[in-house]
Amino acid sequence: METVFRVVFVYFFVWACLRVLGKRTLSEMSPFEFTTIMMFPQLFSRALTRQDYSLTNGVIGAATLFTLVFATAVLSYRSRRVARVLAARPTVLVQDGALVTAHLDQERIRPEEIFSTMRKVGLERLAQVKWAILEADGKISLVPADSAGLRRVD
Repeated sequence: METVFRVVFVYFFVWACLRVLGKRTLSEMSPFEFTTIMMFPQLFSRALTRQDYSLTNGVIGAATLFTLVFATAVLSYRSRRVARVLAARPTVLVQDGALVTAHLDQERIRPEEIFSTMRKVGLERLAQVKWAILEADGKISLVPADSAGLRRVD
């Protein structure tokens, strides 16, 4: 029964920390922040399996990681310089209907991914795309050359 109590404690501890981070932070988490949060299972695994009878080490490690994630989010919000260092920059993949192959190669994006995104919004030809931009969150945004006949994609 002790294991059940430990798991319940860890669950509510992580839940409370995620609530402190806020909705926007969770929905737009950077790959670095996501990777950091993925370290939590390792921090608590010894405590949950009773190899370490104290939850203190896991809680201290997790609280430290949550504090770092929160601090980097706040610093990125308040400082443009910090945001440039921590966040990815958008990359132009298509410019005026032409693929920018150097950027496609740099970001390891296949042209098929752009064509798939085009189909989702109702574009048939590359010439219909003024800009295709790989956003910092990993999604491809399209700016059509002519906005007629486009469908919204959520």
